[in-house]
Amino acid sequence: MSNVVEVSDKTFEEEVMKSDAPTEVDFWAPWCGPCKMVSPIYDKLSEEYQDFKFCKMNVDENPQTAMQYQIMSIPMQMFFAGGEKVDELLGAVPEQSIRSKVDEVLQKFPTDEKGKLKSILSSWVDHNTQDSAKFKKWTQEAQELKDTQLYNNLTQIAQEIDEANGKLSQLLKEL
Repeated sequence: MSNVVEVSDKTFEEEVMKSDAPTEVDFWAPWCGPCKMVSPIYDKLSEEYQDFKFCKMNVDENPQTAMQYQIMSIPMQMFFAGGEKVDELLGAVPEQSIRSKVDEVLQKFPTDEKGKLKSILSSWVDHNTQDSAKFKKWTQEAQELKDTQLYNNLTQIAQEIDEANGKLSQLLKEL
């Protein structure tokens, strides 16, 4: 039995964008031969992956969403997580390609609490590391602000953030 959810222009926001689980949407039409070829793959995968949501949308009956996502060719599979489009597959691709894409999305957007925490911390540490490098470069170039209270406060706080980032990195390794 398939667990694929039929979505429409009216239900897309609630079913896909507000979904707690990573979600795939198969944009299709009844007259599309390649769409009929991949449909059973999504039926099968929807039964296997309990932590991933599979949906399908008839583009002929739902032109608003199809237009919003610029669907020009079908079958088009788009992957969503956290209310954003995160990837896509175009065409009648083999099951293994679809399965690999689902696994990849699940790895980037885990559904278990520990995995979510690890993903959040990884993103946080990466962004702080990048921002810290930008800030260090700025401090080298901000000659006119040196020896001001603002500059001194900023550099002190940046150092504290770097230390906290190091501690978060260590905790991330322990997860």
